Amino acid sequence: MGLIVSVYRDHYDSELNLFHGRKSVTVTNIPGPFDPTPDRPAAELGKGPGGDWIIRPAPEDVPVGMAGPMFGGTYAATSDSRMREATGLRSALPIHDRFETWEQYEMLSR
Repeated sequence: MGLIVSVYRDHYDSELNLFHGRKSVTVTNIPGPFDPTPDRPAAELGKGPGGDWIIRPAPEDVPVGMAGPMFGGTYAATSDSRMREATGLRSALPIHDRFETWEQYEMLSR
């Protein structure tokens, strides 16, 4: 059970993003009445590498042997006060759902 948040992206939505094409995700570690579905996959609220709040895929959905998760250019937001209560923020949060093979990572990081 969790909270549904909307996904915001520009016109470019990479297939390297795990939530590619999704309009919303279900944040399972914020109390809410909703279960994840194929159209609203499970996600978690957490702290990113710099200590800021991020949304990332649920651990059971993370691809093994890939580089990531990293910021893929999408954000999550909701008007539900439970998100603000959990983070202390009133802004959209970056979604870290991009995964690359190590070869892609090396090539794209040059």
